[in-house]
Amino acid sequence: MQLPGLITIKPENTEDIKHAARILGTSFMEEPWFIEWLSALDAIGTSTERKREILITQQIDEFTAHAPYQGVYATDDFAAVAGGYLHSEMQGHTHAELEAQGTLLPALLTEDEARLLETHAEKMAPISDFSWAADAASGVDHIYFYGWAVDPEKRGSGAFRRLITPFYDFADERGINLYLECYCDRLQGLYEHVGFELIDVLSDPNFTITERRMVRKPGSR
Repeated sequence: MQLPGLITIKPENTEDIKHAARILGTSFMEEPWFIEWLSALDAIGTSTERKREILITQQIDEFTAHAPYQGVYATDDFAAVAGGYLHSEMQGHTHAELEAQGTLLPALLTEDEARLLETHAEKMAPISDFSWAADAASGVDHIYFYGWAVDPEKRGSGAFRRLITPFYDFADERGINLYLECYCDRLQGLYEHVGFELIDVLSDPNFTITERRMVRKPGSR
């Protein structure tokens, strides 16, 4: 997608990918799924700064994998960034396949860190379905967001609206849905405020967080 007002970050724009990853990785330090996942590292006394390094590196891997399919965007001033793709531009690849391509995070992690995070991710599997949108779309083209964030220093500046409006306009012109998931009441409320609606929830008695699956239909603001 080429969206007016947004930069479509290309694979060769490695510094832009790193910049976007720093914004999203820092934001994910406040996101419930990642808080829970990283809590596995508390067993070895991992610092907050190390956790942030892990998230930023993970996001560099994720953006690097998705950039060839026009899956990474930023406002022109980099006040906000989004990981999102048009299903028809993925050339048959799935989000899960691209996530598995990362090489920087495996190289960064120690053996103990990798073991703890992998084990905890397996425990979180019942609330961690990130491939549901394609099934929900039932073969119809759609946009799926795997992450978005506003630079913490730019919050309250209108950057979020500037980020999402081009996606909304694109979707409305083509009559397609947008999908995302979130893990807390605050984010669910925010997304409902900008036109998304809750369609399903995944829960597990071992966790206090739940995966809330949401859709924004054409024309919803």
